[in-house]
Amino acid sequence: MSEDSVDKELNDEASGSNSSCLCPTNPRTYQGLPIREGNPNYGFRMQLYSRTGFHLAIFPDGRVKGVDEDCYKYAILELSSAGSVNEVRIRGIETNLYLAMNREGGLYGEPDRDDPATVFIEAFLAHYNTYLSHKYAHTGWYVGIKKSGKHKPGHQTRWGQKAIQFLPRRVECDT
Repeated sequence: MSEDSVDKELNDEASGSNSSCLCPTNPRTYQGLPIREGNPNYGFRMQLYSRTGFHLAIFPDGRVKGVDEDCYKYAILELSSAGSVNEVRIRGIETNLYLAMNREGGLYGEPDRDDPATVFIEAFLAHYNTYLSHKYAHTGWYVGIKKSGKHKPGHQTRWGQKAIQFLPRRVECDT
């Protein structure tokens, strides 16, 4: 490749005119892959669908359990960054409570966004997402929903279990 063609390619990338740009200056692609726009009406609203067949729900009284109803109002969640890479907070849209884990490994809804118990480490396992408690990461406690729909206490969770595997599903429900 000649020096002139390299200069032209670099100039095209810098201006964003190259549609296959491997840099973040092109707003429609990243590393050559198309970027899917978020739904402008719903943003990052989603449901976390457990591999056990339930959507994670945060109720107004702070209880957390699985529900099998699609678009159930307490199962519409919002994931947001908690600062570091792969660290997230999970908020119930309807209740404005954040998913949290207590020292016994129980899941509950926490009103204080800044409570360290509301931070989870998002990881991937066989096409599913897992959420490890940041506060109790040294114990290996994950968010989990049992086959009965009850939340699974952190101390009963292990890497690879179906109960800890979730599919984030974008939703367009009337809330």
